[in-house]
Amino acid sequence: MQKRNIFHQLKSRKLWKDSVTVGLAIFGGASAITGAVFGSFKDLIDNLWFAVLATIGALILSYMIAIVWQWWRIKDSISLKIRGIKVTVRQGDIFEEEGLKVIGVDDTFSTSEDEHVISHSSLHGKLIRLLKDNGEVEAFQNSIATDTREVSLGSIKRYNDFLLLVMAKLNRDYEARTDNQKYESTLRKMWAEIERLYSGKPIFLPLLGDGIIRFDGASEKPSPSALLRCMLCTLKTSNVQLKAPVTIVIYDRINDINLYDLKGV
Repeated sequence: MQKRNIFHQLKSRKLWKDSVTVGLAIFGGASAITGAVFGSFKDLIDNLWFAVLATIGALILSYMIAIVWQWWRIKDSISLKIRGIKVTVRQGDIFEEEGLKVIGVDDTFSTSEDEHVISHSSLHGKLIRLLKDNGEVEAFQNSIATDTREVSLGSIKRYNDFLLLVMAKLNRDYEARTDNQKYESTLRKMWAEIERLYSGKPIFLPLLGDGIIRFDGASEKPSPSALLRCMLCTLKTSNVQLKAPVTIVIYDRINDINLYDLKGV
């Protein structure tokens, strides 16, 4: 897991910009209280220049307090309300969470331990290793086979507390590929599938698309911030009604995401 740099969030331009308004509010409130108790600066300080400098200093201090206060609230995580659904974004290991865990897999729900087929470092590969360690591979295969619904991108099959999301179809070279349009439509169907299966339990998702999946037609892979925004925006424009909290758990590259910039998504 990537070591989190809590000061990374201070790089958000939106945080510094929004802090101007908050800082002015703090200054205004402090001035009103000071004025009510002690009188105005003019009454307290006879020297005009000293009064001006004191006012400027108070404004700067109010701005800095606003920055620290807003940074402190999001340095570890951020919670949003999207269509009445509480959505939290934070760092963590999805396999350690208590609730329904979305894991991206290929359309065959493969349990192959061949590194060439399924990367051992992917969440799919880690799930296979977990199943093997627990002696559940056969039970898993039987459970998947029992669900005979048609499989397409965005489809989900549930095994215990795992929601197995079809993220891509493997080609003949065992490559998982998608593109921006397919990725978005996959997410839209995923939210509907989660609504069908979640049974009121908390829902945990990784940063979908940030693994080894390849994006066709793009000069470079979408950034973690772009992927995260797409996940949030497809939830916002969906018609799903979830009565349980949703948590997006970032394992690595947390320092590539400015959490404060997610406000207003």
